[in-house]
Amino acid sequence: MKNIIITSALCAITTISMAQQVYELSAPAKEKTIYTGHLKMGGTSPSGGSIDVNSYYMSIDGKPVIPVTGEFHYSRYPHEQWEEEILKMKAGGVNVLPTYIFWSLHEEQEGVFNWRGNLNIRKFFELCKKHGMNVIVRIGPFGHGEIRNGALPDWLFAKPLEVRSNDENYLFYAKRLYGEIAKQLEGLYYKDGGPIIGTQIENEHQHSAAPWGVNYPGEPMDMTTATYDSSITMIGVSVQDKQITTAELGDLHMKTLKKMAEEAGIITPIYTATGWGNAAVIGNEAIPVTAAYTYPFWAEPEMSPFCMFKDIQRNPDYAPVRYDTDKFPSFCAEMGAGMQMIYKRRPIVTAKAAEALMVRTLGSGANCIGYYMYHGGSTPRMAGGITSFNDEPMGMPKISYDYQAPLGEFGLEHESYRTLRLLHSFLADFADRLAPMETVLPEDYKKMAPGNRETLRYAARMKDNSGFIFMVNFQDHDTGRIDQKNLQLRLNLTNETLQIPAKGTFTLPKDESVILPFNFPMGDAVLKYATAQLLMKIDDNGKEHYFFFTPDGMNTEYVFDKATVRGTNVFTPLPGIKSTFSIKTRSGKTVKITTLTREQALNSCKVNGKLLITKATVLPDKERVQLLSLGNPTFDYILYPSKQGFKTQTIEVGTVKPEFSFKKVGARRLTVRFEDNGEFPQVQEYFLRLNYTGDVAMAFINGKMVLDHFYHGAPWTIGLKRFTGQMKKEELGFYFRPLRSDAPFLIDLPKEAIPDFSKGSVCTVNNVEIIPEYITTLKF
Repeated sequence: MKNIIITSALCAITTISMAQQVYELSAPAKEKTIYTGHLKMGGTSPSGGSIDVNSYYMSIDGKPVIPVTGEFHYSRYPHEQWEEEILKMKAGGVNVLPTYIFWSLHEEQEGVFNWRGNLNIRKFFELCKKHGMNVIVRIGPFGHGEIRNGALPDWLFAKPLEVRSNDENYLFYAKRLYGEIAKQLEGLYYKDGGPIIGTQIENEHQHSAAPWGVNYPGEPMDMTTATYDSSITMIGVSVQDKQITTAELGDLHMKTLKKMAEEAGIITPIYTATGWGNAAVIGNEAIPVTAAYTYPFWAEPEMSPFCMFKDIQRNPDYAPVRYDTDKFPSFCAEMGAGMQMIYKRRPIVTAKAAEALMVRTLGSGANCIGYYMYHGGSTPRMAGGITSFNDEPMGMPKISYDYQAPLGEFGLEHESYRTLRLLHSFLADFADRLAPMETVLPEDYKKMAPGNRETLRYAARMKDNSGFIFMVNFQDHDTGRIDQKNLQLRLNLTNETLQIPAKGTFTLPKDESVILPFNFPMGDAVLKYATAQLLMKIDDNGKEHYFFFTPDGMNTEYVFDKATVRGTNVFTPLPGIKSTFSIKTRSGKTVKITTLTREQALNSCKVNGKLLITKATVLPDKERVQLLSLGNPTFDYILYPSKQGFKTQTIEVGTVKPEFSFKKVGARRLTVRFEDNGEFPQVQEYFLRLNYTGDVAMAFINGKMVLDHFYHGAPWTIGLKRFTGQMKKEELGFYFRPLRSDAPFLIDLPKEAIPDFSKGSVCTVNNVEIIPEYITTLKF
């Protein structure tokens, strides 16, 4: 069916010599078919709530939703700080938290299960419930997660069995694992009023595997897979181009595992399984989820296809796949907004890259977006004495699993945290409108090739002549992007032709991504279009108040349908907190609109129905908000609506100058002494920052490695709260390895991070400081 017509016309402009680029989209001739009742999923809660899934989207309590999932591994973070990190994720717009249960951590010794301390999953899920965070539990047995053996215990390697198969001996141990997991999760499922809404079975079955940690340097790696699947095993996430002759065995194993989980009592409304790269699936009993990584460490650096719009439901990333794509929603649950580093490869993922990936993915029709990882962590050492749990054969850091995630290894924000929150805020208020909308592409959308810098990358999602336009002018691994100027959009809808802007053109600056609404109902008024992006909606003393922001380099214009408003229908405000204007609808209602700058939008989140603008990190709770600020004892914020309106308010806490000492021993060693006595209540935590140039850095306490870091040009910033007790008795020791001019990862580093090698290898510690993270509280 030919849904869309696109034309590019060059129109002479008398005042300038450049050509106008007109891009057209046409509404589908036939509405998308959405299938219901064929998936054996869904469920209800004791309070009367419900979760349902059709072939295109998920609904909660009968309302379409687009879940935002963010991976966080409880076992890679101190349990004393779990609650704080869950709140940061919630403030970031995450509403579903997937987490691995790493088998190897819980059953390090055969037959002895450990659910204490940082492995206390029950406590973790109870905190999720307390703060309204839904959970997807990833029960394995195989987990990958860049952990040793993909989370299969070392002792399993010695057993006479075929892992990840229906070998009876393997299933015995898998069944025992599921039974122990079920004991920990009892009463915490959605059907019981708990937070667990989903279960992932296995991971990347018949697609990918991890190397066994038991190996010899230089030998071919033994992979954690059944022998009959060894020829199809992949390293990392990619297109599967090998013939899978054992597909029936793989699907049977997945169904067997799901049956075992249900028999153990692990019963949830939703089940998921890896869907990409021809992985094994479970028929209509689980949603196949997809992934996309723009900077994979397991592949050579090249421009990815993941900034190009397409129909992502019918043509998933890393296709071909084993399932009927028309019968399942596109749940893009493992998107690489960050990336783990390995010794030989240290790809750096920027915030702009993360934003472009997700704008493209939503515009392409995804109805769940999720991140691997959303929160980094530190992999714990095995009590049995093995050096680390990370995947050493692949060259991982032994402990660090920062992943360049929106929230890093020690809970600090990376730039992508706020960039992605722009999209999450939008989805929180408008996903019910977006989810049923289908993707509309240009007829020659394949011109949107990674190396094409001239052609606009765009798509729309539409339903009933209303929708959103998605545009991306970013490409990973391309430093030569250009501003796309003199653009105009023409939408051929069933009852009208809509031109954006109505007069003149607009520019989409390089590296920018944007979502623009058209024929958007606001109360009983209709916004024909806006050259600004929706952020959120609040109740402003009984009036609907919409907040937009304008991307840098674009002009702001709102055009309303004259038939639905009284008075002026065109507005061109200057972005900022003073930009608010009101419209009167034909029925006499007032609707308010404020256009923020992009910077203001990046600092915005909704807390308890109010807009909060602050540079501080936000920890929301029911009756209060805590604010965290690294190194700055002054907290500026705007809380709206409030008695102060849009006036900036300020809280100052006492400045703290931490007392510490450090000693350099030669060029490669350093010791730091610091004791936190808890005497300053305005300090939440102290962070040690090492500005160094080198190859690899390692940290030790009492002779035990506790952290490591791969140099990539940024300072190493370490949260010290987890070491408070130990540092009262012991100093923190560091060892730095020199950076060589022939290091294989230099191609990944920014130019300013590469030192002068004229005098040989480089190993310098340029600065050592301890920075307090201040805390204050706002009460509602």
